[in-house]
Amino acid sequence: MILPLRDVLHNPSTCTYYYAAYAANAKLALTSVQMEKMINDDIFMDINKSFDEINSCLQIVATTLESEPTQDDSTEQALYNLCKSIDGFRRTAKLLYEFVTEKTKKALMASKNDPFKTPPRAEELATPSDFGQWNGNMAQLNVVLQKCSEILPASLCLTKKKINSTNKRKATQNDIMISFIDIMVLLARMNFNIADEDTHHEAYEYLSSAEQMCGQVKFLEGYRWLSGSYYNLGATMIKTELYSSAIYPLRKSCSLLEKDIERMNTDEGKLQISKRYEILGTCCQKNERFEDAIKAYRFALKRVPISAIEKFASRADTTAISTIIEMDPVVPKLIDRFLRASIIDPYQTDIHFASEFMDLSTLTPVQQCAIYECELKVWNYLSLKLNVTKFQANIIEKLLEVYQIEEYPIRRAR
Repeated sequence: MILPLRDVLHNPSTCTYYYAAYAANAKLALTSVQMEKMINDDIFMDINKSFDEINSCLQIVATTLESEPTQDDSTEQALYNLCKSIDGFRRTAKLLYEFVTEKTKKALMASKNDPFKTPPRAEELATPSDFGQWNGNMAQLNVVLQKCSEILPASLCLTKKKINSTNKRKATQNDIMISFIDIMVLLARMNFNIADEDTHHEAYEYLSSAEQMCGQVKFLEGYRWLSGSYYNLGATMIKTELYSSAIYPLRKSCSLLEKDIERMNTDEGKLQISKRYEILGTCCQKNERFEDAIKAYRFALKRVPISAIEKFASRADTTAISTIIEMDPVVPKLIDRFLRASIIDPYQTDIHFASEFMDLSTLTPVQQCAIYECELKVWNYLSLKLNVTKFQANIIEKLLEVYQIEEYPIRRAR
């Protein structure tokens, strides 16, 4: 069966998108099985020939796409099967990459305990780049994934043409975009080496291409996944204390997540973006970029969901503030970091309170006092080293307006 198909593929007069996609589909499926076997049996096989055959078939697919294939049931079915095979290949490729990476990390950890070998650096453990006998397979796998990332956007034209189809299963624009973004995220991860700054830019280019495609087809959901990928890159840099380098991916992570309107309309999304801005602010502060840190913390405070603030302040009537802070430290920690960054910045001329940027409109006066008391605790601690009397007095004045002697004598006395 394969030989006649090969003859068809190499004959320009007979080769169509249907045959090219069918051949690529078969090769992708076969190689996925080979990769699964390596993972399950924990063995090495040189499958570079299979990768080369996939590349050849995908190149033929690309050539047929340039000639604008006729959209019919056969083409539609071929597109569906090809997209499904590419996505399946991507999943297996990710598993293989993680499998090889884990094996490499274990080998590095073993050498770390060997007194006769040079211990590995933290960067090598974070993002291993030398996979030993697997290097050839990993390099070719990278090439195949890049070819897949070129085929998928080119295939979008086939989903835009309307036909009277009888197929129950069709490849939609969303299906193609999901596979495309997943591949670009995987490529960014595979090419990222924390010790090589050039690879940082390579990873960013993959994610930037995916972001551009999301904008072109208005696939807003894709921003969420790209945001997660940028965040993971930044988090990896933080683990190796590359705080300066982590600022860009963390900032991109925040800006992309902001674009996912559906996610941002949920409390989970608001809390997620708030935490990411907080981490961004911490990185900026460690690099003495105080103005950027304050700005990031300010964004974090503004995006704390009302439900999180209400949850924290709801126990203010019956529970001591110190106990509430121990039970639910998310909001207090953010307040602490914002105020510290504000007071440390030597160029800061106007100090703001954290509560100014939080939505306290749904809280009762007593519940609002829970937030003010968090701020007062920070100012009290800072007063050991700095003169923050006016800030303490401002907060105390607000508290005394609410803590009337008849209702809250202990709190007022304190």
